[in-house]
Amino acid sequence: MKQYDKVIEKQFGIIKGEKYLVFIKTGRGGSIEGFENKYLNICSFLFEKYGYTFVVSANPKDSACDLEEEIKCISKYIGDYKEIFFVGISNGASIGAAQCRKIEKIKNAILINAPLMINFHKIKEGAKKFRGNNMYFLYGEDDPSFRYIEILKSIKNTACKYKIIKGEGHDFSKESLIYELNYFLTG
Repeated sequence: MKQYDKVIEKQFGIIKGEKYLVFIKTGRGGSIEGFENKYLNICSFLFEKYGYTFVVSANPKDSACDLEEEIKCISKYIGDYKEIFFVGISNGASIGAAQCRKIEKIKNAILINAPLMINFHKIKEGAKKFRGNNMYFLYGEDDPSFRYIEILKSIKNTACKYKIIKGEGHDFSKESLIYELNYFLTG
């Protein structure tokens, strides 16, 4: 398994590649490794397949997140990218839904199990103003937010779509995440 090429203060894990940047924001309290090195394993697998640059951003419980600042911070280490694929997990998905609209380089976003019962107004406002190509909301059918998924229809932006993943709960399996991210990166 590939290791991160660079780790910055346990906040960012970077695998340096070419062409595109895939920026992954973990859930609240998530580390750059994830449970049983989940994020590192996923990035390693997808790096071998595509050769893109991958950045995993931790999400400490006691901090606020400013995606623009995080992307500026890592650009010192990875350079400038014309296009960014954003991947958010749980609270990281909520952050992405609310903030991706502010970052023109984010062309595609995949938001996995964003909690819809917490600050939905921020998710809706950000998604409504998203200027990229696609914003996918993915929900496991056993995720607590699944029962609220109908409110996503209130987001009036043709870039926003949602998909339900059978057999998954809040914590997607590594295999499901790889499958969905693989589709996302090629779709």
